[in-house]
Formats: sequence, C-alpha cells, structure tokens
Amino acid sequence: MVIADQALHGKLPKLAVDFFVVFSRFECALKRSGTYARGNELGVDPDWDKLAKDLGTDFFTDVKAKDIASVLIGEPPKKQIRQADGSLGWRDMGAVNGSADLFLAIRRARNNLLHGGKYRDERNGQYTEIHGSERSDTLLSQSLAVLEHALKAKPEVAQHF
Repeated sequence: MVIADQALHGKLPKLAVDFFVVFSRFECALKRSGTYARGNELGVDPDWDKLAKDLGTDFFTDVKAKDIASVLIGEPPKKQIRQADGSLGWRDMGAVNGSADLFLAIRRARNNLLHGGKYRDERNGQYTEIHGSERSDTLLSQSLAVLEHALKAKPEVAQHF
C-alpha cells in the first residue's frame, strides 16, 4: 500500500512501534477483562480511571519507590496546542500526583506520538528533530515499564494481554 509505505518512510524508532503495540494490547486487555470497560451498545472504551482507582495509592508509591517512571512523574508529557498565532506549541499539564495522573501522562505520551507531535519531521528529503522530541524515548520506556507493572498488579487484565 503506497500510503503505508509513505507513512513508514518517516522511520519511526522501534521503541515507538513497540509502545504502540503494547499500548493497544493493554487497552484491549482492559476492555476484555470486563472490569475495566465502560460503555454500551454504542461503543466501549477502556476505563483507565477505574484501573487507577483500583490500583490506588500503593501502586503509585511502588512505581516511585522502584524509580521506574521518574521523568514521567517529575516532568510529564506536555500537551500539544495551537497557539494564538496559529503555530503549534506545548503546554505544561501539571504534576503527576497519583495513579490516575500517571495513566493520564501515559495516554498523553501516546497521543503526542500518535498524532505526530514527536520524533522526526521530513521536509524535502531532510530529517530534523521536532522540538521536544529528545525526551520521547525516556517517556515511552518509562510508560512501558508502568504498563508492565500494572499487568503484574492486575492478573485479570494480564490474562487478556
């Protein structure tokens, strides 16, 4: 497919591809577990908020104690915005203070990557780093570590992963 070849020409790093695969499987496992699915006959979404609530403060404390997400917690992903002049920019989104904030930061890292806000940009055959992309590998690696930790804490989700 020509469009897929064109999209893949951007040479997304393996870590980014790995993150996409794990994140999508994790969301699917949340829904398949039944416990972490919300919706009705019109649609279903993973219930990240219920997962965070069920994992509670102990999960967040453990993530901090194991130091598996220090950048994700201390310098969480920013949100891409359109500035008053029409250009794209970034807005700080506040501190990560618990499990709900942590999973929100992971979803923001996913959104930034999925919607093209990170890694390299190609113009006229020249690749340039997108401003702010230098932290992407760290944020994605730490996000993967948190998701793995959550799977260990929730076997009813892990069995569907």
